[in-house]
Amino acid sequence: MKLTKKVLYVLLVITAMTAASLACGQTESTPTEAPPDLVATSVSATMTAVAEETEELIPSEEVPPTESPEPTTGTISGRVCYPSEFIPEMTAYFMETTTNVVTELPIAENQGLYSIELPTGTYVAYIWRDEYNLGGSYSQAVPCGLHVGCTDHSLIPIPLVAGAIATDVDLCDWYGDPGDVPLPPGVSLPTATPPPGGISLNCDGTYQRVRITDAGADGKTLWVDNWVSGSWSNVWSLEGGDAMIRQIEDEAGYYNFGTCKKLIIIPLRYSGSGAVLELEIYRWTGSGISNVYSHEGTHGEWSKLGDMITFEESIYLYGEPNCCPCNRQVLEHTWDGAAFVQTGSAINPTYTGDPPDHCVP
Repeated sequence: MKLTKKVLYVLLVITAMTAASLACGQTESTPTEAPPDLVATSVSATMTAVAEETEELIPSEEVPPTESPEPTTGTISGRVCYPSEFIPEMTAYFMETTTNVVTELPIAENQGLYSIELPTGTYVAYIWRDEYNLGGSYSQAVPCGLHVGCTDHSLIPIPLVAGAIATDVDLCDWYGDPGDVPLPPGVSLPTATPPPGGISLNCDGTYQRVRITDAGADGKTLWVDNWVSGSWSNVWSLEGGDAMIRQIEDEAGYYNFGTCKKLIIIPLRYSGSGAVLELEIYRWTGSGISNVYSHEGTHGEWSKLGDMITFEESIYLYGEPNCCPCNRQVLEHTWDGAAFVQTGSAINPTYTGDPPDHCVP
């Protein structure tokens, strides 16, 4: 019969107690009476010896090692971008391409990074503002660098294996055409009718209006209005001021950049023999206006070719007469979807052949 450790322990205790009782109950005929501490020592030794012997009789119980379950999920992580000075509250979506199951991830205001654990599979990732008027994605344009030449806005499949982390899945492409970013399941957008005179500066379903008023001697003013709740609300303006000092030129207005973006270009000409040109370019942030380009130069001229702005100005050596610069500088800046980046520069002489005397240092 196999005895458990607990039963054996009880038997040991009973045996020890019996031994102690017999020791204490000896008659007067016993030659000597054992002292109590000697009895206790004897009992303790008996229990220890029996316990050691019992331990040898009971085989040790082996506990099989616990095996960790195999992982069934992976992780997708990356950056969150937005074409503004801040990141609004949004929702990111991760769609498994085989099952079309979509998992949502809330994005808090100004949250620049995200991470989500998902079952294994192949996913595409995109993101929408809560009003579904502007959507972004992880597309081919993201690893391309989001430059003006990155015209492929198709979503990139993300293979996710068990236990792996797919990094750099940046939700940063906000520059595709309508339809490039899929709508979440169950969402449909009503067809919006632009208000009279309205255009969408960001192609996001909202509408703005750019207009110029002329106050004669007091100069011109450029205004930007936003369409809110069925009426126009002015959000920004720039005054040219005294027309004898500075004037907003007729070319001021909005111009197309990229596939859909519209930027506001304002050339301001200063009076006097220098004829200084100040060129300012602004973009609509979704709630206001932000400057993205500023340059001024003497005898300045500007032009736009595609997404490139060219600014030409006079460059003077010391002592050159204001009328007759010896060189002209040409600067080229190209819109990359988020900012103007310098893409070219040159300094060209204004004369042919030998330089005139005033152009010789």
